[in-house]
Amino acid sequence: MTERFGGDARLKRRDEFKTVEAGGRRVSGRYVTLVARPNGRDRDRLGIIASKRVGDAVRRNRAKRRLRELFRREAGVSGRPLDLVAVARPGLGEAPFAAVRTDFLAALSKLRGAR
Repeated sequence: MTERFGGDARLKRRDEFKTVEAGGRRVSGRYVTLVARPNGRDRDRLGIIASKRVGDAVRRNRAKRRLRELFRREAGVSGRPLDLVAVARPGLGEAPFAAVRTDFLAALSKLRGAR
């Protein structure tokens, strides 16, 4: 993946989020829930949801930064391109990055393995 998390790698509009959530497959982990749907493009795209249950604005923003970094590093490496919606769960911002990475990769591999 590139160094940046550019606009072509993001889900931006509400209807894109709704399409993935309505027709996608869901896998929950300790720190993140991923919902994915094949997108027919040449790369993965990510949308992030961090509600107030995650914490105050500082915690929500930290959770989103972590998810963007994991996506930038790990997604799109192999498999079919997906539209991913990552729903941050409470504790994501305070957990060790290695634990969040393991949780994210486990959920992503389950989604990639499903046909």
